[in-house]
Amino acid sequence: MKFEKSKENHIYFTLKHKDCVCPHCKAITNKVHDYRTSIIKDSPIMGKSTFLHYRKRRYHCDSCNRHFTEPFSLLPKNCRLTTRLCFEAIHLLKSSLNVLTVASQLGISVSSIFRRLRDIKHQKPKTLPLVLSIDEFKGNSGGNKYHSILTAPKEHKVFDILPSRTQYRLEEYLRDFSNCKDVRYFVMDMYKVYKDIAQRLLPNATIVINKFHVVKQVTGATERVRIRIQKQMHPSKRKYFKRSRKLILAHKDKLNKENLEALEVMLQQSNDLAQAYYLKELFYDFMDSKSSSETKPKLRKFINAVSVSELAEFNSVLTTLANWAKYILNNFDYPYTTGYTEGMNNKIKVIKRNAYGYRNFENFRNRIMLSCDTI
Repeated sequence: MKFEKSKENHIYFTLKHKDCVCPHCKAITNKVHDYRTSIIKDSPIMGKSTFLHYRKRRYHCDSCNRHFTEPFSLLPKNCRLTTRLCFEAIHLLKSSLNVLTVASQLGISVSSIFRRLRDIKHQKPKTLPLVLSIDEFKGNSGGNKYHSILTAPKEHKVFDILPSRTQYRLEEYLRDFSNCKDVRYFVMDMYKVYKDIAQRLLPNATIVINKFHVVKQVTGATERVRIRIQKQMHPSKRKYFKRSRKLILAHKDKLNKENLEALEVMLQQSNDLAQAYYLKELFYDFMDSKSSSETKPKLRKFINAVSVSELAEFNSVLTTLANWAKYILNNFDYPYTTGYTEGMNNKIKVIKRNAYGYRNFENFRNRIMLSCDTI
């Protein structure tokens, strides 16, 4: 073995001469036909590109009169990159680095990385988990604007990535599983398609909707009231209200004395704003409940207060509660939320942004499954 000093690492070697099995007729031979030198790219050493100059033997088989190259575990057939280098590229893809960065770091082509990525087969799981969560994310690959992500929140694992969020594709996917009746909890957001699928295909599953999805609607309604009132004010007051909007959205118990006094001044400016703030606090009290039995009377109180207030901004909240209250209340009795799923969605956004998007869905799916460390 010989080393050369340069900006690159060059290693010259030959494997030990030994008996080999002919791949054509399975006979054993050690007769050398000739030698050929291949230059192979290997993992960088000390930050330098490394090339292996491999003087490989070709054996002759007397039984079938054919030639074959000696086996070498570090080098796949018809490949100029070592297995070690390919594994390193895949390992780097588990982070949020884009393919171009990994290719530049290892000194290989982007197409080589994508070929290795396609070699990793993420097969469809065989059984559904006890707790199944679903959400969608914007992917824009494979001709679909939105894709679906299925997770197993109890195990903190990504279950699968689907090319579409349409009812037909989701039902087609779930019907292939023989244990649909074993799913006990189905965690989702307020998307009617998901609810219909769960009721038809997962008959024993309790549908759970993350209660924090409703918080967005209540805080949004409160903000819309503030903006409406703010537009009617003098410019100086308008700026003050805009800068102090967080006081209205914050929980009253978390404000200090100075902030409470400032909040009191703001609420005195408008009866509608004071009502909106009161409704928001009622809803926060509802959210702090420990069980559905404690929650139900608080929810009724909130709904009655919204109805009496006649604030148009809160009408959408009433509609949401009328349609989804049953499933939102389940969130107070069962410890499962869409938190893990939404966390994975954020990670997917980083992957997509760093790669400047994906056109091929399979490449996108493979990258997601690899980065989420599901293999």
